[in-house]
Amino acid sequence: MTRFGKTSKLVAASLVGALALTACSSDNGNDDGDSKDNGSGDGPSGTVTLAWGQPFDSYNNTTAGANSFANVIVLNWVTTGFWQFAGEDGLLTPNEEFGTYEQTSEDPLVVEYTINDDAVWSDGESIDCDDFLLWWAQQSGKSPFSVIGSAGIEDTAVPECEAGDKHFVLEYGTPYADWAANGPSHGNTTMMPAHVVADQGGISTDELIEAIKSEDWDALEDAAEFFNNGWLIDGGLPDAELIPSSGPYLLDSYEEGQHVTLKYNENYWGEAPATETIVIRQIAEPEMAQALENGEVDIIAPQPTVDMVEQINALSGINSQVGNGYTYEHLDFNFNEGPFSDNLALREAFALCVPRQLIVDNLIKPVTPDAPVKQIRNIAPWDPGFDEANAHIAEELEQYGEQDIERAREILEEEDAVGTTIKVQTLDNQRRNDTGALIKDACDEAGFDVDFSATPDFFATDGGLSQGTFDVAMFGWIGSSLISGWNSTFKTVEECTADGKGNNNGCYSNPEVDKLLQEVLVEADQETALQMVAEIEKILWQDLATIPIFQHPNITAWAENVENIVPNPTQTGVVWNMPEWSKS
Repeated sequence: MTRFGKTSKLVAASLVGALALTACSSDNGNDDGDSKDNGSGDGPSGTVTLAWGQPFDSYNNTTAGANSFANVIVLNWVTTGFWQFAGEDGLLTPNEEFGTYEQTSEDPLVVEYTINDDAVWSDGESIDCDDFLLWWAQQSGKSPFSVIGSAGIEDTAVPECEAGDKHFVLEYGTPYADWAANGPSHGNTTMMPAHVVADQGGISTDELIEAIKSEDWDALEDAAEFFNNGWLIDGGLPDAELIPSSGPYLLDSYEEGQHVTLKYNENYWGEAPATETIVIRQIAEPEMAQALENGEVDIIAPQPTVDMVEQINALSGINSQVGNGYTYEHLDFNFNEGPFSDNLALREAFALCVPRQLIVDNLIKPVTPDAPVKQIRNIAPWDPGFDEANAHIAEELEQYGEQDIERAREILEEEDAVGTTIKVQTLDNQRRNDTGALIKDACDEAGFDVDFSATPDFFATDGGLSQGTFDVAMFGWIGSSLISGWNSTFKTVEECTADGKGNNNGCYSNPEVDKLLQEVLVEADQETALQMVAEIEKILWQDLATIPIFQHPNITAWAENVENIVPNPTQTGVVWNMPEWSKS
């Protein structure tokens, strides 16, 4: 699951102010047509420009701190893998240009992976054993490499391979229901270039391979330091040799607060993309519709506020689509420190004062008139098990389902906590500012003193969410229908640090939830698994681990001369088919 700051998760970084009219003057999307390589020697051409509100901040979005939707948008076709969520329904779809994989045994569960023989990093290095082993070391959660979550891989044996091998086997000690989505993918579980990590760690790739096989993590301390922090974007891209591509595009240029540019990777072994250059311009969301109308950008996918939808509907020569998304907005409590960390009563008071229905009525229903308040965190309304889970938490919804300011104040008085200051933090954008104002008005009336702040760096690796400076964090998760996608969000963390807490930003912990989270991952029967999910939801409400608010609607708009734009409801977003984008 990816943090979404529009997030998400899904997904999560800053929205800046003014429209940057001077950036990318030669990449403004006005090229005359694009074409795929037709075998005659002509490569891709032209430029397509996407507007995005959040800055790109790391080449390595597989770490806990850099797991953001903004980074996925940039990197989905730069660092690729065996599968991604594709199409208008966001279905799990193999990428056979990268390689193939299949289950070859049920007991024990064995999955075999084969990387394309021609697959190389853009610097010419083969994609093979050392990259897969580095991926395994990170995803297993056993190593010092920062990881978002280790669901399933911690139960696999160290893959047996030698330098240069393209074939690997994952053998699970226990069954794993989502095995098809558990190998290296596009996005936030991709393979990173092991030859770069080894070099920056002062060792050879052979030494890296042997250290991982023997689980000698001390030998990888310097390599892990680079892996976790060496790819952060600090005013400019890292040196080109540090950021090779495993996909059809590579990182070409970056200007802080302005744009990141992707270029065709001429060493890509698969089909060439339709368009040579993709520019991702950083534009504040309220300015996006105007930028689209002016031809400064070709595609926008902002949060669909009432004003934004009205602006888009008023444009001519534009295609647009509003649809469902797997993203949901919520409030996370800080369980590590602060007034809510060990006080359920105060969490109850806050849950009762938050005006969830008013937020939906004012900010979401004008976009999607039938939008309800979200009560179920981990099942989308259109997915199996939703109604059953809703029925299972009926008692909890009777207690917390509706705002009750009077009862919230009674609790504060009983706790001698009237006037308690609550730091509510979020990303700076209009809808979240409006949401924060509604929460402050209601919860101040109940007796809290809400200190609301919305900052552009909230999702940055050194921002409030990662560093835990909040009492309540407001953001969204963007995911998919997979149980394994959200599992790590509620699992007890080993340490409540930016790199150690993974997706569990509030550091919530409950042993019963941990047990269910483990069991649901290995449960092959869907009905039984959904019953477990419903029970998890019940406990999360009883603990008030988080407060769900609403399911995000998605909106995408694009110029009529741009082809093959297909909105996607998952953490892949609109870029799922970027190589097919073209202009007529």
